[in-house]
Amino acid sequence: MKQLPLIVMSLVLTGLIIGCATLSKDECLQADWYEIGYRDGSRGTPRSLFQKHFDACLEHSVQADRESYFKGREDGLSSFCTYDSGFSQGSAGKSYHHVCAPELESEFMAGYRKGIEVFEYNSQVASLENRLRNIENQIQQKESQLVSTGLDYKTREKIRAEIRHLDLEYRDAVRELRHLEKTKPIVQ
Repeated sequence: MKQLPLIVMSLVLTGLIIGCATLSKDECLQADWYEIGYRDGSRGTPRSLFQKHFDACLEHSVQADRESYFKGREDGLSSFCTYDSGFSQGSAGKSYHHVCAPELESEFMAGYRKGIEVFEYNSQVASLENRLRNIENQIQQKESQLVSTGLDYKTREKIRAEIRHLDLEYRDAVRELRHLEKTKPIVQ
């Protein structure tokens, strides 16, 4: 269940990358296919992105230079497939499209796994902090109700019980946050 937000975010990011992949007529007419390939490679985009560029330019009667594109992509991938880039991708919650060559992938994946740890940690902290804010707001609302005039004894007792329950929830969330902070991933 913890992986669900990560999976959803990965699908959205993949959709954005692929959805924005086509080139305009001007870009096709002025294309430096090596540079386009380098840019795509340095971003770690899937190999299939070339076909989208090819199709977009074909609509404008421009032929894509496959050889130059893939040479640029290969060079771009060498700057993408590093520990630091993997860490950056992982800590931002971005998906990895398995684009690195086997000799570079282990270094990239080591950084990526560490980055994912940081991303998940930060997501959990943010979720707990949000939960604490929500509980604080609920307590404030209940306290405002409690000082309202015209409440009978039973209603006041019910509100006090709700405040006590919220206070216990708040304490549990604070404990959980403190425990989480003790297990903060070490970034190297």
